[in-house]
Amino acid sequence: MTLRYRGVEYSTKTPQVQLTEEVIGQYRGATVTRHVAQNLHADHVDGLVYRGAVVK
Repeated sequence: MTLRYRGVEYSTKTPQVQLTEEVIGQYRGATVTRHVAQNLHADHVDGLVYRGAVVK
């Protein structure tokens, strides 16, 4: 996908996340579901400093 902000064009990386649908209950006769990510992994940044403190 190509985006534009203030005249500068750039493209984004779309992460491929697998979702499953989980039934969490009933509300007024309708089934309530939520989407849960299966292969979600956060990238941790080493050496991150916030206001002088090292973030683990």
